[in-house]
Amino acid sequence: MPGLSRLSIRKATATGVLIAWMACLGWLGLRQASQSEATTLSTQASMRLAPGSVWFGVYSGATQVGNGEIRVDTLSPGYRIDEAFTLETPAVNGLVRVTRRTEASLGATLNLERLHSHFSREGRQADWVIAFFGDTVNAHFASGPVMTHGLVRVGEVPTTSAALPYRLALGGDLATGRSRTVTLLDGWPAAERRTRVTVGGASVIRFADSSRSEGAGAHQVAVHLDSARVFSVVVDGAGGGRRLWVDRRGTVSAIETAFGLHWVRTDFDLSETEFRKTLDQRIAAIRAALPSLRQYSAGAAPPDTSMAPRRFLVERRDGSPVDAELLALLNGGRQVVQGDTLTVNGSPQAAGESARDIAPDPMIQDAGAISAQQRRMVTAPLDRERMPGFMAAFHALVRVDTSAGASIDALGTLGGHSGTPDGVARLFVALLRASGVPARYVVGVYARDTTMLTHAWAEIWSSSAGGWYAADPVSGTMSANTGLVRLAFAGSSHPDELIALVANARFTELGRKEKQ
Repeated sequence: MPGLSRLSIRKATATGVLIAWMACLGWLGLRQASQSEATTLSTQASMRLAPGSVWFGVYSGATQVGNGEIRVDTLSPGYRIDEAFTLETPAVNGLVRVTRRTEASLGATLNLERLHSHFSREGRQADWVIAFFGDTVNAHFASGPVMTHGLVRVGEVPTTSAALPYRLALGGDLATGRSRTVTLLDGWPAAERRTRVTVGGASVIRFADSSRSEGAGAHQVAVHLDSARVFSVVVDGAGGGRRLWVDRRGTVSAIETAFGLHWVRTDFDLSETEFRKTLDQRIAAIRAALPSLRQYSAGAAPPDTSMAPRRFLVERRDGSPVDAELLALLNGGRQVVQGDTLTVNGSPQAAGESARDIAPDPMIQDAGAISAQQRRMVTAPLDRERMPGFMAAFHALVRVDTSAGASIDALGTLGGHSGTPDGVARLFVALLRASGVPARYVVGVYARDTTMLTHAWAEIWSSSAGGWYAADPVSGTMSANTGLVRLAFAGSSHPDELIALVANARFTELGRKEKQ
């Protein structure tokens, strides 16, 4: 019996150890399940996010038209992500360089703390600084003599386009078929929007990671190719839809738009040194690869008031197929995409949209002066019957100014009774919101297959109309003409900035006999 007793003791001890082990596993599982996303991101970022730069050639079709860089630096605590972008654009006597550098300062959990963006081209410079104080986005804008300020309250601190790939990778969201909604600060100038992010299939991208000088002209040639397994990530941001190709560490290897510019990962000397060295020989090709863009206002706008539905065949200028998934992101409001055809209707067509999708923008200020102006203009609830009278009063209040010193924000446009098309559209939206009418600022183009005209206008929510309908405060028309194609809910309508979304686009109107 003593042997049996010892056996029973060993069995009881083994059972106790097993129970304790299973309890520990259960505790670890519960701890992992309850661990917040912020804690996960903080832990993963500290282990996996290292300083480094990725270089890109920036293309319109098959023609390189600029270059870019995404650089990560580690701070104590936190991180900084710099995104630099240089584009050569057509000018009267050749090319003119446009540059933008955006620095995003992030906390230890990759939360966005501060954003500084600098834009420059010959004769024009601008700086954006955005900081976060609790649930408030505080924005400052300066361009020459123009300085303005705005703020907007948000439900949660948004992430930014540069930080999004790292948040997806380090948070374990890079898996085929997975989708989530994030609050994204997007566009230039930026607005905040609840944004759908969808992860597609994985593939392997090969890219040059080193080069050397070769030949009599000492041209740079690739000497080694590397590869990365990347996931397709579609982002339906306020600044326009795009596809990112992201690896497991969050490194971006390519950026594509439906028919705009695309970024291709490569070696620094190939993207920068070789490109600059041979730029004089590329002028004609670059000019041919980029469309002619002008602003819709200031005499460029045709006398077009048509509200009849228009159908456009959407193509890439270089003949390559349009990305159907990205093109489909233009659906909504009065726009309907079927295959490679975009129809712009005179009234809303999309079902299931929300009046809450207004993309809060710090340059659409909720200010006392705007509220006071709204009370002077609106003496009864605004419905669709009263909107034409409101538009007439608004059009008499402000004028369009496309000079370098013109206001781009709602408050500045009201103060000077003039502003850029962007400023006029933002003021119109601000006054409608002050009246309790959901409205949002949009940018896009007057669609033509030769010279495209860039523009900013507004979309207004109407339950009776069945959704979002378009109004053009710049032209003073309550129903925007159907030649206008919305591309984004944030940003600028200036050709230098909108070219990123339409660099390789061609819109051919179907069923129209006369030549555009």
